[in-house]
Amino acid sequence: MKFFSVQSKLLAFFFILIASLLAIDILIQYNNNYLISLVNETFDTINTINRTKQDINILNSSIQQYLVAGDSDSMLAVYGSLNSINEKLFILENKILGKEEYLYYTNLSAIFDYLNKLAEKLVIYKKANLPLSKVYSEYMDFSEFFKEYLEKFSEQKVKFTMQIHTKVQQQLNTIRKINITVILIWTLFASLLSIVFSSTFATPIINLSKVANKIVHGNLDVQLPPYSANDEVAILYNSFSNMISNIKEMVKKLEEKADLERMFAQQKIEAIKYKQALQEAELKNLQAQINPHFLFNTLNTILQTAMFENAKQTYEILLRTSNYLRYVVHNINRVVKLQEEIDNVRNYMYIYSMRFGDKIKLEIEIEEELNNLLVPCMILQPLVENAIIHGFKERECGEIKIAAWKIQNQAVIEVIDNGQGIDIDVIENFKNLAFENNKTTGIGLSNIAKRLSFFYNIQNPMSIEANPQGGTKVTIKVPFITEISQLPEQEVDII
Repeated sequence: MKFFSVQSKLLAFFFILIASLLAIDILIQYNNNYLISLVNETFDTINTINRTKQDINILNSSIQQYLVAGDSDSMLAVYGSLNSINEKLFILENKILGKEEYLYYTNLSAIFDYLNKLAEKLVIYKKANLPLSKVYSEYMDFSEFFKEYLEKFSEQKVKFTMQIHTKVQQQLNTIRKINITVILIWTLFASLLSIVFSSTFATPIINLSKVANKIVHGNLDVQLPPYSANDEVAILYNSFSNMISNIKEMVKKLEEKADLERMFAQQKIEAIKYKQALQEAELKNLQAQINPHFLFNTLNTILQTAMFENAKQTYEILLRTSNYLRYVVHNINRVVKLQEEIDNVRNYMYIYSMRFGDKIKLEIEIEEELNNLLVPCMILQPLVENAIIHGFKERECGEIKIAAWKIQNQAVIEVIDNGQGIDIDVIENFKNLAFENNKTTGIGLSNIAKRLSFFYNIQNPMSIEANPQGGTKVTIKVPFITEISQLPEQEVDII
């Protein structure tokens, strides 16, 4: 649809109105000017005819004077009068308007030509002393005849002018009636158009004001009635409608953002509470009522005593126990390398074998580049301890295998045992995050899964399944990260 602005519509309306009235006014003015010029032309013609009559009288007097005196001044006056009459006839020729006037002028011109010849003949006869009476008598007759024709020409001019004046006056009356009719039609049309325009412009603006008032009072569930046009009001109407939609969308986004912020704030609070509870759970069985520094100092004293007494086995077990406890206490809130976790598991298994013998073997297969993988502290030892307590409580011997390798940008760690296996209910509870903390070091499987999820900012980092060959397999899949700067921001902040 072609765009027509409100301004262009109004300008077009007023232009047509003014152009119509102006055209009628111009037509009236033209006819008035024509009448005025016609009257003026008639007056000029009549005036010229009267002056011609005067020139004829002067010519007659000059001829009479010349015939009496015969001097050169009288003769010059005769020829001057003839030239003056000839000039006025030329003027009258340019003022002819009709055929009848032209016919009168032709006869008048012929009479004057003959009258001119008679005047010249009288001059010649006077010079030659010839008889003048007959020629003079004929001259006077044609002189009177010329005057009569001038009078008839004047009457014809007035008659013709009156006819034209009457005709033009009738045309003027008709034009004035047309003008009045046009003014009435335009007045009616302008009134109807004003009503249409006011309705066209006022209705959408009233709708806009009503909707705007509702929006001011907080009601965004409003909708503008449809409006089909192609002007500035339509642009304003559509822009306001789009603005309402944008406001609704913005409010919706703000509400969603507020919900997300509340959710993130709640998650952050829960994470803080979780980490606090986790620290308490991890230190619960290790610190208890004992001061760690006092415990390490005591172990160092016993180590020195065993070394002085050359008790190598006692020294070794005390050293492993000290390293194990120091690793747990010092690294409880720190990021460690996978190699350190493996060393801690070896220390734990050495202590276990000294207590219960070598009935459970530990096998470790770690790709070399996985040694530098950054992990949270205490994620492998609880899995090994859990396998020993629950997988081999009814068996004399068994094997636990820890394997780790890299797939693209992901690290995969598996802890596999060939014990008695795991119940299906336990696996389902773990998937539903309903797994209770088991009684090992105070750190349960779900605890490890939550810490891994928070540490790497990922979902479902750990899975448990029954090993087809018997036993249980725990699989950890995390991003391969070896630099602290690559860790998620929330985990870096707590290091």
